[in-house]
Order: sequence, then C-alpha cells, then structure tokens
Amino acid sequence: MLYPDTYDVCSGLDNFVIIGVNYHNADTSTRSNFAVSNTAYEKIAEHAAQKGINDVFVLSTCNRTEVYGVATAAALTELLCEATGNPVSAFNRHGYVQHGIAAIMHLFKVAAGLDSQIIGDYEILMQLKKATKYAKEKGLLGTLLDRLVNFALQASKKIKSETRLSTGTVSVAYAAIEVIREKVADIEQKNILLVGAGKFGCNVAKNINAYFPGVKVRITNRTHAKAEAFAVEYGLECVPYELLSTVANESDVLIASTAAEAFSIVPSFFSIQKPRLLLDLSVPKSIDPATQSLPGTTLMDVDEISAILNNTFAMRKAEIPRALDIIQETLGEFAAWHKIFLHRHFLGEVKSKLYELSETQPCIAPGSREKEVKDAQIQKAVKTLAVDLRTHTAKGCQYISTINAYLQMNPL
Repeated sequence: MLYPDTYDVCSGLDNFVIIGVNYHNADTSTRSNFAVSNTAYEKIAEHAAQKGINDVFVLSTCNRTEVYGVATAAALTELLCEATGNPVSAFNRHGYVQHGIAAIMHLFKVAAGLDSQIIGDYEILMQLKKATKYAKEKGLLGTLLDRLVNFALQASKKIKSETRLSTGTVSVAYAAIEVIREKVADIEQKNILLVGAGKFGCNVAKNINAYFPGVKVRITNRTHAKAEAFAVEYGLECVPYELLSTVANESDVLIASTAAEAFSIVPSFFSIQKPRLLLDLSVPKSIDPATQSLPGTTLMDVDEISAILNNTFAMRKAEIPRALDIIQETLGEFAAWHKIFLHRHFLGEVKSKLYELSETQPCIAPGSREKEVKDAQIQKAVKTLAVDLRTHTAKGCQYISTINAYLQMNPL
C-alpha cells in the first residue's frame, strides 16, 4: 500500500513524465535505433534548452533508452526522436509513456534493479548517476527531479543492503561467463579477444580473470592508450586496433562491448574455419549478424546471453515483495518532502513577513548576537510551519498561527 497521502501529494507531479523503449517491448535492433550516442546527448541538451525544458535527463543503456522530464510526453518524444533520427511513428510503435505516480514508481524500480532484464542488476545505479550528473552539468536538472532521483537511489541502496536481491553476481558480464562455460571446451587452451575497454569490458575482464585464470586474453580498443592501461590493470595482452581483423581471425572467443555506431566486426575478418564463439554485448550491435552463417561460428547478442540466466533468479524474485515495501516506505518520505516543496513559495512569503516584523521590534538581544538570535527564531518558526503543513493545508490559519507564535516570542 502507498502511504495515505501519497496520491494527493503526488497529484502535483502529473507533469513528471517518462518516455522510452526497453527490452520489454523492443528487440535489440529497435533499441539500437533509439540508443543515445554522445552526439545525441548533446543534441538533446541543446534542444531541451531551446524548448525551455529545464528538468530532464536521459538514461540510455543496452536494455533501455528513457527520457525523464517535467514536460509533456510529446515534447520529450520529440527530443528523443530528433536526436536519434527516428520518426515519432517508430517510437509510438515500440515506446511507452508514464505520468505522475506511475512514472515515479517506474523510476524507483529502475534504480533498484527491479526493471532490469536480469533482476537485481545494480549496474543501472551507476548509469543513472552518470545520466543525472550529465544533466546537472548542462543545467537541465532542477530541484524537483534531483531530489526525486536521490530518493530513488536511497531506496535502491537500502534494498541492496537489506534484501538478497543482489546476492551473487547479477549482470550480463557474468552471463557471458556462463555462456563460455557451456559452449567452449578446454577454455584454458583457447584465445579470448575483448573488443572494447569501457566499463562493460572491464567487468567482463574481471570475470574472466576470476573464472578462467591463466587463459590467454587480448584486448583492443579504438583508443590505444585506454586499451594499454586496461591491459596493464588486468594482465592482458594489448593489441593495436589496426590489427583487429587479424586477432579476430585468430580468436576462439570474441567478446565485443563497444559504443560504435556501425558494425566493427564483419564476416570478412574470419578466413580461418574453426569452432568460434562470438558474444556481442554492444548496443548498437558491433558484430555483423551475417557472421552467424560462417562454418563453426556461434553468435549471440545481449538478449540471448541474458536469457540463459533467467532460471537462476528464482531466489532473487522471492525478494521482490520486500524490495517493493522499501520503495513504498521511501516514496512516503518523498511525499512528505514534496508536500513542503509545494509550499516553498508560501514558506518564503512567511519568512519575509517575519523579517519585516523583526525590523519593527525593539532590540531583543543587545550586542553583536542580536541578528543571530532573530535569525534563529525566524528559522524555528518557519520550520515549525513546514512541519505543520505536512498534515494541515489551511494556509490562512497556519499563517496567522506562525505570526502569533513569533510575536509571543518577541512582543512589540
């Protein structure tokens, strides 16, 4: 159950909207079309500012692209489609829109890993923080959305510490290890090539070191310096990106996790015919699907890799009710904060009036502490008013009561 006043308080948030596409209703190819590149991020920030949208951020991962904002659904959809080069009709076929309390609940579930393709995947937490940090740097994260995200992160952290929803490794990077275990015999004799030295590649490398110690692993990346640093940290062999086709041809297992906007691994790379496992963890895809037709080649994309772990999460699913309870508790706390936020202008007016009254009063504390005493009394009066407004909304009565309380402390 939601806190009793949650719906009333959050009714003022009907203009908080989420639009997006995710793995529930869009395949990898469709999600790739709506994936937001660095260039697209810049376009969204620029267009949002031009349209007067001041509270918005974009979350784009391999499983979802979502735009969160205090704006109309049409305006947010237009931002996304303009930046990614998609017609609005394409979004309408595959996308979804949520408003108000439903949108808030969705954000909380996303932050907690409850809406992840692999339940309890907390990698989304860092991605959410990164998305809001970028928006804040661009001046596009207002007080309301900033605090809403903070409450969602607070609930997520509590869920992680108080439930077993995150017990064990729950990530696509770990799923890749399970696929290799199942598909590749004598892995210690094989060559593994990692293409991409981003955070996802980092997680894959950690898992390979942990589960396949001693296996020969190479790493290549468009930015060679990044690949070199990566190789040193994880004990890998660094290969110049210019040699990608050569080392790909030599590999027995190739794992791609890049941010390229076009296929970087194509069938012509593979002239050596042998059993080969290609794992494409990229969105958009890095490996040309045509490689699947090569003799001995097994190609799996991020959706197929994720699916193999579905049966392992029964235990985590049992933790969902407790996780939802924590979300409801935190949502109640957000509702209490938001109720005060709705009255912020009224509280400011009362505070200004109290300062006006203080100027008409005789000296209440001779000496240098007079201003400090007045400030403390006014802050106390406004704080008491804020607390009262959480349960009472008769502003006129509250206003008179606060003025009287202050005057009793400082009679004229």
